[in-house]
Amino acid sequence: MSEARTHGAVWAATALALAASGCTTLDNAIAKVPWFTNMAHQVAVRPFEAPPRQSPAGSVPTTGREDSLDILQDLRNVVNPVPPTAASLGRGQIVFNTYCIVCHGPAGHSDGTVVPKFVPPPDLTADATKARTDGYIYAYIRHGGAVMPNYGALVTAHEAEDLINFIRHEQKVHPR
Repeated sequence: MSEARTHGAVWAATALALAASGCTTLDNAIAKVPWFTNMAHQVAVRPFEAPPRQSPAGSVPTTGREDSLDILQDLRNVVNPVPPTAASLGRGQIVFNTYCIVCHGPAGHSDGTVVPKFVPPPDLTADATKARTDGYIYAYIRHGGAVMPNYGALVTAHEAEDLINFIRHEQKVHPR
């Protein structure tokens, strides 16, 4: 065998042995070349080593809950901040027709299409529902209740406020 072939075979055997042994020497050699990295030697922050990062201003929480409203707080004095304008009522009706009508029915009398197959929801025009505060209804829409599912991921805070305006309007138009 020629000397060049022997040298190539030795080099291949050495590379194979390094690869089989975990490549630490080869990794370290490659890491010395500035444009190669092996990601083993990099800046890292270990858990609990640094204080937690604060969310950027204006970011949206991914927890599904709003920091400004805790469902456990007393909601008796929370009033809908959105005035019941024609635009708000129109947006509220769209939300109602999208999510609420199947259970509560077109006029809110708990006669929706799924009621025969499910637990009937409360009549939105009944005196007991009329007596609920805006904050109570808002929390029920956004966080759910005994039978009502959580619509917080589907109905935004502003849409819920428009929906409350629409429900209050319907309570006056279609009383029981």
